[in-house]
Amino acid sequence: MRRFVSSAALVIGWTLVAVTLGMFAVRQFGVTEITFVALVVGAPYLGVASILAVILFAAARSRLGSAVAVVVTVAVVGVQVPMFLADGPDNTGPELSVLTINVAHGDADAASIVDAVRSNDVDILAVQELTPEEVTELQAAGIDELLPFSFTAALPVADGTGLWSRTPLTDGTRLDNFGFVPVQAGTTVDGQDLTLVSFHAMSPATPRHTTEWDADLARMRSIMESYQGTVIVAGDFNATNDHRQFRTLASSPFSDAADAAGAGLFRTFPSERPLARLDHVVTSENVSALSVQPLAIPESDHLAVLAEVQLP
Repeated sequence: MRRFVSSAALVIGWTLVAVTLGMFAVRQFGVTEITFVALVVGAPYLGVASILAVILFAAARSRLGSAVAVVVTVAVVGVQVPMFLADGPDNTGPELSVLTINVAHGDADAASIVDAVRSNDVDILAVQELTPEEVTELQAAGIDELLPFSFTAALPVADGTGLWSRTPLTDGTRLDNFGFVPVQAGTTVDGQDLTLVSFHAMSPATPRHTTEWDADLARMRSIMESYQGTVIVAGDFNATNDHRQFRTLASSPFSDAADAAGAGLFRTFPSERPLARLDHVVTSENVSALSVQPLAIPESDHLAVLAEVQLP
């Protein structure tokens, strides 16, 4: 009986190691196969599987298995650790509060969004899935009194996006050749020029959409590189830090504000039982991230993301 239990522990242990190594390898590459794109979302949980393998190998008294499982555990946990380590604020410029929210086909409660803007003294609001009806409801709730400057591409269902700002917006533009329609605009804060983008990547829900999602993230990175001055891109990227495509987009000279703030593994989708952080605020890496946190907005299937940042 003991031999059977030991053999079973070895089989399960090596299976867990193999699966963990396979998914860890997939995480390192920009895969576009829809199944792997979905499975990569679960990468933070791989450490649990590898730790269980360590326990099973220890029970089976397998030194080789234990050694391999420990190394794998260190590797899979190690790639998540930086998200808990803040870079530390080192700027002395003006502080900005940035809020981004996917309003779920325009169904999110507009009054709650305006309340969040008011209570958190938000300077920049980025909205995705913005419909004409949602714009009307936001205006009725008083958004223009708090953030009087805006540029929007309000469209039916999920296609629209918008920006609201405390400071004047200039050169508002819709960005072409994306699955949805991002908008960009410029603003100036205490003499510093900023480029703002409300971004919504295609959802990788089908093989065709997954290809579009991959192209959206690559194209957004390319456009970001063309901007002058400080950049803030906020929105629903439909990608986590475990997708290579997002890590490439948010790599130097840019960074994910949540990572820079050491915000950890908080999640934003789906809002009732969040499994993945799809919503991000990405900035030029010379911007200090002071804090990043999720906020619940009624009737949205995403949690909003509130980022407090400090300019150079």
